Amino acid sequence: MTEQTTNDTQPARLCIWQQNLNNSSIALFSLINSTLADNWDIIALQEPPIDAVGNTKANS
Repeated sequence: MTEQTTNDTQPARLCIWQQNLNNSSIALFSLINSTLADNWDIIALQEPPIDAVGNTKANS
């Protein structure tokens, strides 16, 4: 998002969503498949589920 400031306009806002998933696969997949990204510039996820290899899960 580019911030532009002139005398008659406000600077652009950066919108951030922060979510603690509590290691829940259901919460992660629900969030990934939602339209949340349409409304936020940055989505920060805390405590995503981790598999036995140490990787986070994701849709392909």
